[in-house]
Amino acid sequence: MARLNRWLILVSSLCWLAGQGRSFAQSPPNVLLIITDEHNFRTLGCYRDLMSREQGHMWGLNVVVPTPHIDQLADDGVICTRAYATAPVCTPCRAAMMTGLYPHATGAPTNDLVLDRSIPTLADRLNDAGYRSGFIGKWHLGGKGKPEWAPEVDGGFQFKKFMFNRGHWKKFLIEDGLPRVATRRNGKPNYNLGEADEFSFSTDWLTDRTIDFVSKADASKPFFAVLSYPDPHGPNTVRSPYDHRFDDLPFEAPRTFKVSRHDVATPGWAGAKQKHDVFRGPDMSKYFGMVQCIDDNIGRLVASLKESGQLDNTVIVFTSDHGDLCYEHDRLNKGNPYEGSARVPMILRYPVKISAGRFYTEPVGTVDVAPTVLGFLGLPAIGRNHGRDLSSSLTNLLSEPAKRELEPITFLRSGGLRANWVAAVDSRHKLILSVADEPWLFDAQEDPDELINFSRQASYRSIVERLARALYDYKVRCNDPSFDQVKLSDDLNSLITASDTLTP
Repeated sequence: MARLNRWLILVSSLCWLAGQGRSFAQSPPNVLLIITDEHNFRTLGCYRDLMSREQGHMWGLNVVVPTPHIDQLADDGVICTRAYATAPVCTPCRAAMMTGLYPHATGAPTNDLVLDRSIPTLADRLNDAGYRSGFIGKWHLGGKGKPEWAPEVDGGFQFKKFMFNRGHWKKFLIEDGLPRVATRRNGKPNYNLGEADEFSFSTDWLTDRTIDFVSKADASKPFFAVLSYPDPHGPNTVRSPYDHRFDDLPFEAPRTFKVSRHDVATPGWAGAKQKHDVFRGPDMSKYFGMVQCIDDNIGRLVASLKESGQLDNTVIVFTSDHGDLCYEHDRLNKGNPYEGSARVPMILRYPVKISAGRFYTEPVGTVDVAPTVLGFLGLPAIGRNHGRDLSSSLTNLLSEPAKRELEPITFLRSGGLRANWVAAVDSRHKLILSVADEPWLFDAQEDPDELINFSRQASYRSIVERLARALYDYKVRCNDPSFDQVKLSDDLNSLITASDTLTP
């Protein structure tokens, strides 16, 4: 099956290339995909600028981390204002990102499982279209190996010397020509920071490796490079001077921290294990430091592309595998459909087709990344895709969004072959069905803090039904086994057929 899929990719790509003429052969666009890990979108200035002061300054007024280089990518291209991790957990989201399929169809629906290599990946597709592919950083699609450099299951990437399967290491080195984790205890690698500096700290070190890869590319071949940072995922440690740069900021707990439970219900899907009773400002200081270190390194990478004359002929996609609640709703990390956990940054820069300073306000999922990249390259989609090719929509953005008969919707789910919760998201609302609670509906305009369940209010009846019908279509189209669970199936059917339970 795997060989057949690869053969189909090759034949289709060759046919497409034959029809493109000399223009593509002379200047094929490069592709650079930058992935951060567990990144709260509110830490980026380009997102804060689009939000109310209350929403953009979640940890206190004027408590922000400057991110000028990532902001510049947004200024030069398009910022997706409502982008979501298809599953807000590492492995399933990355599997969706690389294949264009929902996690249950990839062989890796939860952490530490192995990507099904009978499924074509974005690397497979671009390899066969003549690209030179390389992956630098955290992969997390090869099983339990930790760190496992150059993992056996590699998604088809040709260059994988600096790909490691999993872990959030802080210091690297090259020893006898091979990469190593530089901090060890009892002979085993660990997450200690050690004396990491601008040459050995993980973010800097991986950026250097990526600059080497793109600068040494064969001039006759475009590159497809993935730079996958293990930060700002915990542990919250970062090298000097970022480690204390934000210590003096007056950090405050988010508004949703320790909200009275007499006034606000806690959804059953929120995740009790993530709950924290104490807010720690120093944690946020180090988190901000990690974010700014990433931003500075992206600035270095973009500068190197500009210097080599490759920048404007490179499709750059910046995103994350999921968010980090950073104490919103008394929680850290990810795994639930709250905005801080599930919403991710997504920025695309490609001046050949995307005008500068654009905004895309419709919902986007990380499952859309692979088909959209292929769309920008003009390459055909190979095999089935659950994700959407948004290249045309992002290219033809208008100053005012066009009215559509059917509003776009993206879907997200928890990790696991059978997800404990599933959600449908439009440009304003989020409907969540779970095995642990009644249906929930959030309204980002009326309740951006996500404290109120609107699902039983009569004025939202048509919205609930529309999103429920979209979930039903998703269930059928994508054959998601999550709906084999009686609770999810019953809730879905009741929302579609029985609206008389709604109250004013």
